[in-house]
Amino acid sequence: MKVEADFPDITEEAAQEPEQGRKILTELACILYQRNIISAGQGRRMSGLDVIEFQGALKERGIPIHYTVEMLAEDFAYAQSYAGR
Repeated sequence: MKVEADFPDITEEAAQEPEQGRKILTELACILYQRNIISAGQGRRMSGLDVIEFQGALKERGIPIHYTVEMLAEDFAYAQSYAGR
């Protein structure tokens, strides 16, 4: 998915201060993740954060991580198969 937006004031400010641009992208990524528009992986790539940093950004904003019982079962099965090697 490709999304383009033009925010002249924001992008001009971000060009002068790169950290501000990262904060804007992190905020946008968190909002889109919260609304189920993008996945956590997409949010991490958009914001430039690693897994733990992105989860921290979500936590700071009170946004729960989308993790279902099915995902837990898959992770558990993978861990069991990995442990048996």
